[in-house]
Amino acid sequence: MTVQTLQQAALYAFGQSPDNARFSDDLYSAINSAQEEFVNSRKWGFLRTSGSLTTTDGTRTVALPSNFGSFYDVRGSTVITSPSANSGGVVQIMTLDEWMNDNWEDGSSEGTPSYVYVLGDNANFSPIPDAEYVVSIKYYKRPGNIGNTSDTLTIPNKYSEVLKKMVWLRLIEDGYSSVQELEITEDRVQKLLAKAASDDVAKYGSFNFNLNSKDYKRSTV
Repeated sequence: MTVQTLQQAALYAFGQSPDNARFSDDLYSAINSAQEEFVNSRKWGFLRTSGSLTTTDGTRTVALPSNFGSFYDVRGSTVITSPSANSGGVVQIMTLDEWMNDNWEDGSSEGTPSYVYVLGDNANFSPIPDAEYVVSIKYYKRPGNIGNTSDTLTIPNKYSEVLKKMVWLRLIEDGYSSVQELEITEDRVQKLLAKAASDDVAKYGSFNFNLNSKDYKRSTV
């Protein structure tokens, strides 16, 4: 389902004119909100993707991909691919809470990255990289912002029905009335999400996660 298809269905369902700019803005807002809720409801296999981060000598931070949501947190999924001398070296993912709550001191020492955590839109490495390293990562994408009909939905066509119902609920909450009876309830949406989750597990497998390791050895001055 494209944004244009979703827009046309919304215009029909709520009896709106295509030149109603306010409705268009509210529709795009509803789509963005619905997609965010959808992807935040669980770790979806269809959102997993891969990329790489390239460090700079003497700089701790590296900008994350623009569509980065969160790391696919499985041990060994984040590895150094370059330079060849360090190829295969695992960079352990840490949450910011782990970083802060256990009172680890970062120091200013440089070396081959061993740990990485996310702060804002950046990945932060420890030790501070002492060269240009290329680190392969797996992560979950986040939805791109929808602002017009040429933009692309993140939610696959297979789950278009639940996405549509989530958008319709938001438009109703915004005060729009449907021209026909819409059988939409939050309970129905949750049941459709559960069915989508079951389909996702069948295709991509269930989510794996790691417990906090207490054997971290941090770089210190």
